[in-house]
Amino acid sequence: MKKIVDDAFVALGMIFLVLIVASYFTEIGDFVYNGRTYLLVLFIAIIIGRYLRLIVSAKRHSKG
Repeated sequence: MKKIVDDAFVALGMIFLVLIVASYFTEIGDFVYNGRTYLLVLFIAIIIGRYLRLIVSAKRHSKG
């Protein structure tokens, strides 16, 4: 589970860096403010999705 959370933080860190760089070239203050919910949902979806994928692959390996 720790690796899944670490991977989710890496993905969100990359998105955050892209937003910081983009903020120098455009006015995205409102976009970032409105996108906070999107980032939280994305973070939770990454964790749940990878955890479920890990469970499914573990079940496949235990059957085979």
